[in-house]
Amino acid sequence: ADTIHIDFKIKSEHLLFGRQYDMEMQIWHFHAYKRRSPVMSIMVEATVGGHNDSFQQMLIRFHQKYVTDLNACRRRRRLMVDNGEDLEEDMVDPDEFRHLEELSSFMPEEKGPEQSFYFDQRPDDFEEEEVDEEDRDLQSSIVNPYHRDFVRSIYFMGYDGSLTDPPCGTWVSWRVLDTPMTISYTQLFQSKNILFNQVSPTCKRTSVHKDGSSARPIQDTFGRPIHQCTADDYDSDVMKGQRPWNPHFI
Repeated sequence: ADTIHIDFKIKSEHLLFGRQYDMEMQIWHFHAYKRRSPVMSIMVEATVGGHNDSFQQMLIRFHQKYVTDLNACRRRRRLMVDNGEDLEEDMVDPDEFRHLEELSSFMPEEKGPEQSFYFDQRPDDFEEEEVDEEDRDLQSSIVNPYHRDFVRSIYFMGYDGSLTDPPCGTWVSWRVLDTPMTISYTQLFQSKNILFNQVSPTCKRTSVHKDGSSARPIQDTFGRPIHQCTADDYDSDVMKGQRPWNPHFI
């Protein structure tokens, strides 16, 4: 199956062993010979000292897209004003987001209850992290979504379900990995700010979120069969000792 795109949902849309996580990474695939879309779902846990280098590469790209769209919105508004056109009522003012144009600004500056919106009363001790936006090699490199920083296991819980966004089509084969990936609290903070404050080139808010979440509420299984794939079902080549771990393959 070929990779189509990657979604991030805050909080997770699945429970893993009864627990909801801070975020969920969903890798969508297209299968040419099946009328279903396989989705690899990875729970994301924010921890103290959990900085994830590969995830930071993704954050830098997300922020680049954020700034690009914000600048396009700024040019559109300026052009409309210069042409004497009326601004649409739902168009946002990009200057309201000027303070978010540097990735370093997506970091908590103070400790206290005001941060609970982002962390749902999780610990508010954030480790210091340096973000090098001038690292052009990092920005131009390819991010591998199957790197071990993301995919920590080859075992999963699987079931046939639906899209979590409209039209909620029932042609998705979910594979929820049994081991979460980790990020830092600062990276979680940055992710929420980029996702919740995204503005389109036409100056429209693109995020649909409520109470600090962009995820569909947890759904009942309605008796749907769920299978668990473990090492009792098959061993990886790594476990068999046939080849060393290669982060490009799972």
